[in-house]
Amino acid sequence: MAVVMIQSSSLSQDQKQRIGDRITVAFHQEGIAAASVVVLFRDLAQDLYLDGSFFPDSQMAGASPAPAPTMPVRSHEPPAAPEAPAPDLKAGGRRTKGQLQDLKQRLIQKLQMAGSLSSFEAQESLGLKDFDWAPGTLRRLFTDLEEEKLITKTGQKRGTRYQWKGIVGTQAAAPAVKLVKAEAESEPETEPEA
Repeated sequence: MAVVMIQSSSLSQDQKQRIGDRITVAFHQEGIAAASVVVLFRDLAQDLYLDGSFFPDSQMAGASPAPAPTMPVRSHEPPAAPEAPAPDLKAGGRRTKGQLQDLKQRLIQKLQMAGSLSSFEAQESLGLKDFDWAPGTLRRLFTDLEEEKLITKTGQKRGTRYQWKGIVGTQAAAPAVKLVKAEAESEPETEPEA
């Protein structure tokens, strides 16, 4: 198990989440299972002497106390409550390219956190179960993600599941960058001299 402790006096919950995700991904890329990485956030509760000035703990903490440190437990988290759909998604009519891109990003985030989803689970978690257009739109988005090689599709009809190919339990701002190895030029072979 890897334990990383970060002491800081002013990090929001969102900042802690993003930092924790980045650290977990970095350890995972180095071969340490993401599930065995613990990131502990602590409030900076010490006096500080810096560049000729003394800062007691009361000045460092500020007027309001920092929120209590939290550690997300990825493997035992209850399912997240369904999101409310974006207010600009209408029951009828066509969605704009920007709306579809936003919906795709939200779908990617849900897949990254859950690991795999069915179309119905995606509708529920994105708050789209009451929209008639949602199943077809999500199918197209899942097809796009499959063509981008970010997910794999298993099963058929109502048993279809979409599995995230990357690290599960993390949120990234965008899909992983695809790296392509350049082919090296080969040098002509020479026979050994006798």
